[in-house]
Amino acid sequence: MRGDEKMLHMDWFVRTMKRTFNVAVNIDEVSYEAYEFYHEELDNYLVPEEHLEKLPNPLLFETLAYVDGNGNEWIAGFVRDEETGEKLYEVWIKNGKPIAYEIYV
Repeated sequence: MRGDEKMLHMDWFVRTMKRTFNVAVNIDEVSYEAYEFYHEELDNYLVPEEHLEKLPNPLLFETLAYVDGNGNEWIAGFVRDEETGEKLYEVWIKNGKPIAYEIYV
């Protein structure tokens, strides 16, 4: 991923954390990682089976993570179409538990 794309994702994460969860995030404390997975390698808590069957196989699972001042770990995970960059799936996890899913396909 290019640096400008990574910054756009990080900006989106910071804005969404504030708007949706009322958590102020310092962008310098957000980490980014990306991993390629085959469907059978993913846990159902990250991507439920009914969502997984609509996504490419393999898929690139990107994550943005932040630990707030209370020690809560927030993770936004998403899958994008590798050709168009369009977001296909999004999951929000707090302290290891999914709190929101969105499928765009």
